[in-house]
Amino acid sequence: MSDTDTAYFGIKSVPYPRLSLDEFLAWGPEAVIRADTPAVIDILPSPDPGHYRTAVLEKLGDATVTLVRKDRTKENETRAEVSKIPLREFFEKEPYTSNTDGTYRVVSNIKHHAETISALLGFDTTRMFDYRAPLNSANLWVNYGGMRSRNHFDDLENFNIQLEGRKRFVVMPPGFRNYYVRSPLHGYANTSRSVRVDHADLGRYPRLAAALARRRDIVLEPGQMLYLPMGWWHQVDAMDGLNINLNFWLYHPKMLRRPLMLADSLYKVAFRKLNGLYNLQPEKP
Repeated sequence: MSDTDTAYFGIKSVPYPRLSLDEFLAWGPEAVIRADTPAVIDILPSPDPGHYRTAVLEKLGDATVTLVRKDRTKENETRAEVSKIPLREFFEKEPYTSNTDGTYRVVSNIKHHAETISALLGFDTTRMFDYRAPLNSANLWVNYGGMRSRNHFDDLENFNIQLEGRKRFVVMPPGFRNYYVRSPLHGYANTSRSVRVDHADLGRYPRLAAALARRRDIVLEPGQMLYLPMGWWHQVDAMDGLNINLNFWLYHPKMLRRPLMLADSLYKVAFRKLNGLYNLQPEKP
């Protein structure tokens, strides 16, 4: 039995599809979205370590990004603190560069920087993903080791490209009852009261066991892209020192067939706007 199986009470994971770039292009993003199952795509050549750190600094180092600060070493129910800094500062200055517990990360919605995104990835990204459309986004995420996310789901289709470092995704099918949703009235219907699923308290959250039996354990390597369908729950851990991801969040009409998710999405937008909370607003071009 592997360490991963032990962490999940001996409950085995299930396999997931892995596609080459040619297979992904033959299918096309729309067909992959309709399949509605997580998949890993080898979308870029495997880069040398540090390649994308250098490229991101060169192309976006002077851009203003959102710094997110939150204690992720414990069950922290407070919202994160956000502020603005130049991206270069996060790569070069303390306390960020020595942070190993995931307290700090930066994020920037760069959907209006299509030429820069395409230059960074080496292909015309706008022909593959319509991330400049209303409701859609292209987001750059940077963090150091120790970043651990709470179990949650996205209400948009997610194509997530790993550029630097590795991330472990634990991905589970859509649902509400099995996941013990946290607080719909406070905009947390997409997060679980069970903060971690790898060592969950099944005495407290017994229905979670059914979801764990259908989970995908995915380690995303540099140059790979994870397709994460809307509504699929996931927990994410950064495995290495520096982690850089670029993800595209895309609206799809299948949300209209999922009324609970649609209602949650609309409520969160209104809740965050009324309370002045950060909601990945795009940076100016």
